[in-house]
Amino acid sequence: MTTVEKVNLTTGTGWGSGPCIGNTGSIPRLNIPSLCIQDGPNGVRFTDFITSFPSGLATGSTFNKALIYLRGKAIAQQHKIKGVHVLLGPTIGPIGLKAKGGRNWESFGADPYLQGVSARYTIKGIQEEGIVACVRHLIGNEQERYRQLNEWSGDYWDNLEQAISSNIGDRAMHEIYLWPFADAINEGVGSVMCAYNRLNNTYSCENSYLLNYLLKEELGFQGWVMSDWGATHSGVSSVLAGLDMNCPGEVIGEWLSGKSYWGPLLTRSIYNETVSEEKIDDMVTRILAPFFLLKSMPVFYDIPNFSSWTSHTYDQEFPYQNFGPIKQINWHIDARNDFTEETALQVAQESIVLLKNDGKLLPISREDGVRRILVAGSASRPSNKGFNCKEKQCVDGALFQGWGSATVNQPFGITPYEAISARARKEMIAIDFSDDNYQFDHTEELASYADVSIVFVSADSGEGYIEVDGNFGDRKNVSLWQNGDELISHIADNCHKTVVVITSVGPVDMEKWIEHENVLAVLWSGPLGQYSGAAITSVLFGDINPSGHLPFTIAKNPLDYVDIIEDIPGDGEPQDDSFMERDLLLDYRYFDENKIKPRYEFGFGLSYSRFSLCNLKIKEINCPSEYLPCPLPYLPPYRFDDQYDIADPENALFPYEELTPVPGFIYPYLFNDKISSVDEYCYPNGYSPEQRKEPVAAGGGLGGNPALWDVLYNVKVDIKNEGPYDGQYVAQLYIEFPRDETCTDLLDTPPRQLRGFEKVKINFDSSVGISFDILRRDMSVWDPHEQNWRIMRGVYKIYVGSSSRKLDLCGEIDISYDKESEEGEGEDNDNDNDKDELSDIDYYGSVRSTGKNKNKNKNNKKDLKMMENDGKENFKIISKGKSSKK
Repeated sequence: MTTVEKVNLTTGTGWGSGPCIGNTGSIPRLNIPSLCIQDGPNGVRFTDFITSFPSGLATGSTFNKALIYLRGKAIAQQHKIKGVHVLLGPTIGPIGLKAKGGRNWESFGADPYLQGVSARYTIKGIQEEGIVACVRHLIGNEQERYRQLNEWSGDYWDNLEQAISSNIGDRAMHEIYLWPFADAINEGVGSVMCAYNRLNNTYSCENSYLLNYLLKEELGFQGWVMSDWGATHSGVSSVLAGLDMNCPGEVIGEWLSGKSYWGPLLTRSIYNETVSEEKIDDMVTRILAPFFLLKSMPVFYDIPNFSSWTSHTYDQEFPYQNFGPIKQINWHIDARNDFTEETALQVAQESIVLLKNDGKLLPISREDGVRRILVAGSASRPSNKGFNCKEKQCVDGALFQGWGSATVNQPFGITPYEAISARARKEMIAIDFSDDNYQFDHTEELASYADVSIVFVSADSGEGYIEVDGNFGDRKNVSLWQNGDELISHIADNCHKTVVVITSVGPVDMEKWIEHENVLAVLWSGPLGQYSGAAITSVLFGDINPSGHLPFTIAKNPLDYVDIIEDIPGDGEPQDDSFMERDLLLDYRYFDENKIKPRYEFGFGLSYSRFSLCNLKIKEINCPSEYLPCPLPYLPPYRFDDQYDIADPENALFPYEELTPVPGFIYPYLFNDKISSVDEYCYPNGYSPEQRKEPVAAGGGLGGNPALWDVLYNVKVDIKNEGPYDGQYVAQLYIEFPRDETCTDLLDTPPRQLRGFEKVKINFDSSVGISFDILRRDMSVWDPHEQNWRIMRGVYKIYVGSSSRKLDLCGEIDISYDKESEEGEGEDNDNDNDKDELSDIDYYGSVRSTGKNKNKNKNNKKDLKMMENDGKENFKIISKGKSSKK
């Protein structure tokens, strides 16, 4: 490729300068089209005849890997049919540090393991369809307020000088925030999007330590880094820091100006040798490689059959610029089929969480004496603005999705009232309706007549460029919207059987009514997409046995949540130190560490059936070692030999005779051939343009050192459905790391951490066995001193149950690193007295691994690194206990 062709692939053509949200330049000579880059994670944005899928938060609450995979596949199929090349999703940042964070509804929940597994299976589904996934946002984008300067400086915040800085420590970076990105990279994700915010006071998209070292070196990322829209703040600096593609191309806030830090300025930087030819080759190779990896050349050559900028069939070629000839730009191709619709509905159904069901009020049945129902609340009917108001800011009706760039144009939206009324008519049940959330006289009267009252309430949020009722993306509080608390209380005061159905973008405060004697049942879900009402109704009436589980903790006291940073210091550069303050104690870890009883814990979810667990068995598959083996050295770097035009800038001049410039379109061409010589570029401290010959100890493979993905242990349990319905059970595995305060080489860890989950369907009065694989990384901690992962010595407790606090079974793995190997005979160890604060746990005898300590030789690290197999043969299982059922 020529220099101009290379730059054309790395720089977006500008906001509106193409049919998609993002468009790169094309290379006609090589039949490479402009890449169509499109939101998003919940369906194809800005087009018609597609599906509005359940949100990421709802998907995470299914805890169903197979279904998460199918959702990714279904979303990708529709992008492919519409001619999209790169899908901007899934979202795994924010991770949910802040309950009020505006974009929490896009990602999968407040746990790195849940986020990582969900990302992996979503990416697998997407990229099997030949569409490149772009995982976002790297990293620390935990609030919308102050995420970028131009959104927030002005009428309200005239003293803001820089975007907020997310200040994250080394251990939390690895064990919490980077964890799901490692899963995504290990799965082979093609692209990663860097975030708007600063990370430790450097913008994420020009943070060399983040992009070059952590992402590309330590995690072994082989694809390309794409900027969030307008998150590029420099030219050469961002290129050298590891950014590979500047989207949508312009300087932030300068839409249609044609101003870009890249484009012609990047071309000039290559000619004056500020940016090397090797560097631009690396950027372009990273962009193209995923398409070859996925064997998606047929998709690659497709072009979009829709326009993001108008819904008209015929319009100007560039509607956003009002420029160009009239032509067909929308073909209105229907991308839906039975698979996509059935998948969307099933995800919605399985994501609904039953939080309370006193007296087994649910499921509703006429046979149980329910002859008259009241459906109440504005969240049960359509918004007065319809389903597709601008950017989905419709907050006065049923909540189908949050607002912002992750939204889609819904083909329809089944509201709860619509679905329940249809079902009630079928069951010959009378139904009343009230959507008044403020005047209660009539609603109270209807409630007093009803056998069951169903109250629908919600809480919304979205992206920071949109403000809704004083909520600038992030929520102002965790209260219900539209006077929901008062509505529930008034109805419960007048109806002895009240059901509350909450749809929200995160945790909500329930304390005003949750213990009301007449609030007998509560359902929660994230935004469920177009089938919201149908899915909720199927659970209310028992067609579906609820199987969703909370992807976050619901606190009794909102003060237990991490707050949004609102203060701007005198220098105009807001600092977010809450990452340091909470450190590893994300969500349930904080509540467990501080012995705070939540209202509902992470992973909680009831069923219409009862399940029991037994027969916990732990088997060692591979012997653990304290430190990782040395990764293999890198292959020699490939050198391209086509640098034929670098000496003559005339080859890069704008071809005015062949091309009429489009207003605001960003081209790679030079406007003159006067290339000034540049003195040697002053690189930042610690930066080197030379590539490493050997990977760092924690690197060497996709997602990090390949040994991190080795299976060390297998855990099996049996689960029985004791009825009275068929149903699905989510078994969750948590690990408690060694916490002996007298041991000096142990690092502090949270009390328990999710390290496995499996969802299984079990018929009434039947049992099934399930299995968990525990990977090396699942038992590892990040050692800041060694800058590597290691497995600490001591006793690891393995818990299996249905939530982070409902843990039915427990086993132990005892790991020690002795100089001499220890051997012994198997023995039973039934210990019913060894209990912590958790109750009703069955204990399984320990598995003990003993072997040599692979400590680093401080005087000869290289020799020690080569001891890849040292000590492995010395690990033995000393005792195998039998399950003891209490």
